Amino acid sequence: MKIIKLLTLFFLIVIVYACSTATAEKLQETDEEATIAVEEVVQNLFDEVWSDYDEAAITKYQTDDFLLLEHGEVWNNDTIANWCKSAKKRELQFDRINNFKRIASKRNGDKLWLAYHNYGTFKLDTLSFKSSWLESVVAVKKDSVWKLELMHSTRQSND
Repeated sequence: MKIIKLLTLFFLIVIVYACSTATAEKLQETDEEATIAVEEVVQNLFDEVWSDYDEAAITKYQTDDFLLLEHGEVWNNDTIANWCKSAKKRELQFDRINNFKRIASKRNGDKLWLAYHNYGTFKLDTLSFKSSWLESVVAVKKDSVWKLELMHSTRQSND
């Protein structure tokens, strides 16, 4: 009887271990999946914060100590929140459509950097203009969520 109990316990342990290993392997994120996840963070950030001026969305996509190096200026989450509040009060409200083209990315565990071209199209009635930036971000993964820790942005000419 003791042998049957021991064998049953042994098989249960083997099954639990096999299931946990299979689950852990399933949950492993490839570098490409991580890059796509960070690209989605960038897209959502630009759509919600920079297009819709939603300062409440900042903490969904950026770490508490986030820094933006924007064409010679240093911005943090408070600077961006104040920009959103000010942008909501503008008389002319352009629609902004954001598009990105990846240049390169590299992942090191729970950190990932991403370099990309950022293309913005701004529309108001029949008026339309484009702007572009060369940008990079550093993202960190904490509690299974990717957030931006640093962004560097340089405006490009639209020749």
